[in-house]
Amino acid sequence: MGQYNENWVDGTTLKFPRAGFWGVHLIGAVVIFLLGMRFSVRRAPFPIIAYKILKMLAHR
Repeated sequence: MGQYNENWVDGTTLKFPRAGFWGVHLIGAVVIFLLGMRFSVRRAPFPIIAYKILKMLAHR
């Protein structure tokens, strides 16, 4: 009846992923980013953090 031309990409990891794939990677990137921010704030000296907070408040 109909014609089906099998693509060389079908059934391989090169096939375009679905929304779940992108969702998992987006959530993972956000988690890694937030953990990195948390670590960097924890490691930063207090005067630097205080300066950034005061600078942010001054611009309001």
